[in-house]
Amino acid sequence: MERMDTYNRYVEQEDSYYKQLATLEQCQQAIFDHIFRYGEIFDKLMAEEVLLVAHQLEDKVRLELLHLKLAKAFLAFELN
Repeated sequence: MERMDTYNRYVEQEDSYYKQLATLEQCQQAIFDHIFRYGEIFDKLMAEEVLLVAHQLEDKVRLELLHLKLAKAFLAFELN
């Protein structure tokens, strides 16, 4: 039963990571949209820096997701 609880926690965490990735994507898209509309008020270097930080966060979440999916796959194998 403990393994099944762990598997369920993995599923919940995976959903959370996908939600985080969707949020980051929407934030990046909002920045692009604002630059398209109001580009003259933005400092290019600062906009790039903000987008790079968002990209780094995305990479971090994707790496966590990869580790989680690997652990989940091995656990699913054991439960099978």
